[in-house]
Amino acid sequence: MIRTDPGTTPSRVIRNGPRKSSAADLMSPAATETRAAIRTVLASWASLVAEERRLKPPARNIRALTRFLSLHAAWLACHPAAGEVVDEIGDLTRSARKIAYPNGAGRVRVGDCPACNGELVVLMRHRDDPLPSEIVCTTAPDHSWPATRWATLARRMKESQRGGQCP
Repeated sequence: MIRTDPGTTPSRVIRNGPRKSSAADLMSPAATETRAAIRTVLASWASLVAEERRLKPPARNIRALTRFLSLHAAWLACHPAAGEVVDEIGDLTRSARKIAYPNGAGRVRVGDCPACNGELVVLMRHRDDPLPSEIVCTTAPDHSWPATRWATLARRMKESQRGGQCP
């Protein structure tokens, strides 16, 4: 790197090591803001789980928070605040997807249909799309759930996997 100050001759600055770039260098401000919001929301829900279950909270990085919440997802799905979890994480997912994929709707497999042996996929649509986002069964088109019913669907999916018992 060459440094020039007004009234001086150019000089070379020697680094002790290579310049290290970070992921933040490559992310847009909107992506950086969304990532911070994701970490904050995940940390909040992980704190609730840790407090109520008397567990040691995870590290405050997205990977550790996600792993922790995944391990306690069945418990959280039965919690009175389950709908809020789904809403908050759903909002953040839509924000992140809009930033990551600005030109297209996403289609992601979410699991097995609790009503038949089909596969469920979520169709994430843009806010300006006249059709709402929904989860649909690839086998039975009448097996569909709008975003407002995703918490109920999550509980049904867990019940069908566990035999209907909350932890």
